[in-house]
Amino acid sequence: MNVILKEENYLDHLAVTYTDSKFEKGKTIIGQKIGANFFYCIYIGESFFVVTATSTATFDFYDSFKRDISELLNLDIKENLFTIRILLTLNEKIDGQYTITERKFKTSKLLLTDFNKKNTRDFMSHQKTDN
Repeated sequence: MNVILKEENYLDHLAVTYTDSKFEKGKTIIGQKIGANFFYCIYIGESFFVVTATSTATFDFYDSFKRDISELLNLDIKENLFTIRILLTLNEKIDGQYTITERKFKTSKLLLTDFNKKNTRDFMSHQKTDN
């Protein structure tokens, strides 16, 4: 059991789970569903992204999926007074057909880790320059 979530631990987990891919620091953000007993580590690379459910009690990783970056249609991050809202718009293949789905997260600014604050701010600054 880990006592704090570290990006290095998540990247180590990804490297073991997805041996065909390389992972680097600075590309992970945290998404929460307020009130749930887990949250999501979201890794966004150049050619793929990974979403991994993570226990809020032990920081153990489980239930992960990796997809091609072309399926990530939009990443929208908005900052509110106490939270950061993350919206992933995906073009997912469900039952053999592609469907546009949205994954919504609302993450407390006080969440657990320094890397999440830094990485989220970096993603937000890239988002502003892309528009």
